[in-house]
Amino acid sequence: MGSWVVSGVTFAVFMAEGLIHYNMGMAKAEGNFKLRFPPPKELAKIAAVTAAFAIASGAIIKALPRNLSPKI
Repeated sequence: MGSWVVSGVTFAVFMAEGLIHYNMGMAKAEGNFKLRFPPPKELAKIAAVTAAFAIASGAIIKALPRNLSPKI
């Protein structure tokens, strides 16, 4: 279950980052910045790439040896 939590949090954070970067690119092309969602196909592409890397991140973190965990 832990890797799914990591994957979910990673997806949410990096999806937000992806949308901000999309808007930054649109602002550069159009000359003004405003927050908006990309067209559905573009949004789906951003979500798919973000999901793939979020799942990979969760799997890698879960696969790390326990002795690499921070000792707090």
